Amino acid sequence: MWSYVRNLRSKAFAWISAGIGGFAAVAVAIGLGVFEGQAKVEIPAIAPGQSLDAGKWLIKPLKAWFTDQKIFMLTPKAGQKALVLEAELMNRTAQSDKDYYEVFQLPPDIMAKAEKPMFFLARDESVMPSLQPGMPERMVYVWIVPADIVPKDSLDFSIEAETFKLRNNLTGEPGWWGKYTAGTVNLPLQPGQG
Repeated sequence: MWSYVRNLRSKAFAWISAGIGGFAAVAVAIGLGVFEGQAKVEIPAIAPGQSLDAGKWLIKPLKAWFTDQKIFMLTPKAGQKALVLEAELMNRTAQSDKDYYEVFQLPPDIMAKAEKPMFFLARDESVMPSLQPGMPERMVYVWIVPADIVPKDSLDFSIEAETFKLRNNLTGEPGWWGKYTAGTVNLPLQPGQG
């Protein structure tokens, strides 16, 4: 008799487990379907000279060019070129900041072969300066890349931003987190301009 009760109990446990598992699978499938059915967020494409709100920065891409000549303190070696981007950045925060390093991103295939970029203030050629709040400044981004990967006509840049949170989840303090692509810009690429 006890073996019959134990056998019945294990069968009931198996049925309940299978039922719970089935309901969990259905719930996951519905959740994934709802997630996939959401409208994709359209990433805005801006024109050269147009401003874009990129979180802590107001950004205006101006022009791009490439050169095999010295630019500021960087000189491309044989078989290399400098990809140069000039943009106006305005710090929208309340304090000086130099967290603009990853604002502009090259296409992944070019970025993978590029050296780390250098950043210059156009008006005095200072390297990686802190930008003052509310004061637009022209910045020059320079990537040294192999000459054979430089596009002929134009180059697409993605513009990265962060979101301001009044309180983060760990310390409860305000700050900028959560990088996302705020927009893209396609800039005509000319040889040897400055």
